Amino acid sequence: MRTVYSAADPVMAGFIENLLQEAGIPAYVNQAGLYSAAGEVPPTETWARIMVVHEEQAEEARAIILEYFEGEPQHDGENWKCSRCGEVIEPQFTQCWNCGREKPKS
Repeated sequence: MRTVYSAADPVMAGFIENLLQEAGIPAYVNQAGLYSAAGEVPPTETWARIMVVHEEQAEEARAIILEYFEGEPQHDGENWKCSRCGEVIEPQFTQCWNCGREKPKS
């Protein structure tokens, strides 16, 4: 087992755990219960740790976490129109909310 990420917020730790599990990487949150000890011990010691079960998946897990934190895909700031149903979609979305069609590649 290997720690791949630490989170001050236990909710974020749970989110990262789910993100990894959805990618097929067995992961779990360790030390989430220490959150209540904040102020009694050094702050980073209370942070929840996201652990991967198989050490050989640690680098892949870190890459998935980094990809998530790099942010949303870049867009041109312009609304786009779905070619299937004609719905006007805001630029940050890559899929039509109405019919599910993917945004065309630029």
